[in-house]
Amino acid sequence: MSTPDDIDRLATAAIDDTDERILADLRRMWDAADPPPTDLTDSIRFAMTVASLEAEVARIVEESVLEGVRSVGARSTYERASTVTFTSGSLSAMIDLENADDGRVRVNGWVSETAVEVELREREGSHTSPVDATGRFGFGAIERGLVHFVFRRTDDPAARPVITPTIEL
Repeated sequence: MSTPDDIDRLATAAIDDTDERILADLRRMWDAADPPPTDLTDSIRFAMTVASLEAEVARIVEESVLEGVRSVGARSTYERASTVTFTSGSLSAMIDLENADDGRVRVNGWVSETAVEVELREREGSHTSPVDATGRFGFGAIERGLVHFVFRRTDDPAARPVITPTIEL
């Protein structure tokens, strides 16, 4: 039977091989019983990015179900969309996706404001595109995976950027 002195000694002792084995067994058990969501890391990064940018978050208002992209967490089944429309208090954007022959995706978009720079953020980094006089922008040959967009006003640097939810190409 353990005494209070034994408990204090064990609680303050360094972690040994037995502790490490027990912790490894617990980790395996919980990974099997209740694994973390596959997009947890990306969701945390998105939340931290929004917080650090003090950004306005756009919401998805429409998805055309075809073949090209799927919204993370928006559907219970794996369906793909080729057009996604986002809106926020300050702008709206429509993103159209085209499958490239090499398995990558071409991203074409239109935004309601023309004095905007668009950033596409993906796992490997980010790409920027200016917006032309008609609100059009584009990104060629983007690898499939999770992405989100950041819209920054070029005529008002103090304006909060607009960031979209993550979608999966």
